[in-house]
Amino acid sequence: MKIGVFCSASDDLDPIYYEQTELLGQWIGKNGHSILYGGTAQGLMECVARSVKSAGGETIGVLPRFMYDNGLASPNADELILTADILERKNEMLRRADVFVALPGGFGTLDEVFHVIASGQVGAHEKKVFLFSVADFYAPIKQQMENAFSRRFTPVEYRSRFAVIDSLAALQSELRACAESNR
Repeated sequence: MKIGVFCSASDDLDPIYYEQTELLGQWIGKNGHSILYGGTAQGLMECVARSVKSAGGETIGVLPRFMYDNGLASPNADELILTADILERKNEMLRRADVFVALPGGFGTLDEVFHVIASGQVGAHEKKVFLFSVADFYAPIKQQMENAFSRRFTPVEYRSRFAVIDSLAALQSELRACAESNR
């Protein structure tokens, strides 16, 4: 299964984020899955790529050309797909991934994950999206999502396509179920 991973490129994060990212990456690799990720050699992006690759999984970086030209490409990408810009990167990941995981991240991560969520809501795909809420990172977004459901801004039938998940074990369980349904 190809797992689209959105996450931070920041190198100045609390160690808990790196620890959980590394454990997730190891699980992905050991279970024969591959990742599509932002393709940079920084932050959680590099951490997840390194851990997936070291556990035997495939890593596919999707990187805008301007970032490549600025020397930001990860040496841990088994394949590097260059795109014209950020929008093309998001669409390429959306096209190729079977499921998505958003690790903690900043505005870029939020933009990417909401691009996928909104695309699914309007019927462009039926892929699942999981926000891995390490150290309650996504708790405020979970609250806002529930607000959108309760006030009928988002149809309740869409609730089954994404979830905010607080533990690695629960995320692994969800990914296993996705892998089974993709066979």
